[in-house]
Amino acid sequence: MFTNSGLLLVGILVLAGCNTSLNSDIVVADGDSRAGGLTSVNGRVSVGKDCTVSGSAKTVNGRMQIGDRSKVEDLSTVNGRINTGEDVVVTGDVETVNGAVALGSGSRVSGRVATVNGSIAMVKSEVGHDVKSVHGDIQLLDSSIVKGDVVIDQKGTHGSWDTPITIEVAGGSVIEGDVIVKKAKTEVQLILRDGGKVLGEVDGAKVIDETGVQQAVNDN
Repeated sequence: MFTNSGLLLVGILVLAGCNTSLNSDIVVADGDSRAGGLTSVNGRVSVGKDCTVSGSAKTVNGRMQIGDRSKVEDLSTVNGRINTGEDVVVTGDVETVNGAVALGSGSRVSGRVATVNGSIAMVKSEVGHDVKSVHGDIQLLDSSIVKGDVVIDQKGTHGSWDTPITIEVAGGSVIEGDVIVKKAKTEVQLILRDGGKVLGEVDGAKVIDETGVQQAVNDN
């Protein structure tokens, strides 16, 4: 998912313009616009409300916060969580290695959302492509939509875990693609409740159907 991320972002920092920082936070005030991306190594990235960033926001060691109604391209961090407010538009991907992702109500991600060691939570939000994780739980709440697949991919990882990974689809949320579990070293549970649906196939997950609509199956 990420290859030599730290070195890559340091290289980008050297080549980038003024929206860069080595050891300080990057803060975009409410209503501001920035031409080009925002890049930090050891600092958080905070974008206020009603902002436009015509580039990607990236950091290595730091969290990322995007305010209500703001627009940005990609969001990525290695060690840190990513939070969006309400009605945020991300025209690319949202990715983190060690940290959670939380998409606020009305937010839209055109690309994919991916984590390695962190949960993914969507509230009344939409992702245009896949949602992927290795070790983290995934929640789709309040009519959230994933237009691609939801994937748990543990191939190439080592060890095993006692706590199941859960994919919760609730409150009328929909996965339009498949639920795919690759080389799982722990049980993966797909929980459907309050009208949550998967329109595609379920491969490798134990389905716990609390909606009374879909028949519970175990594809393990």
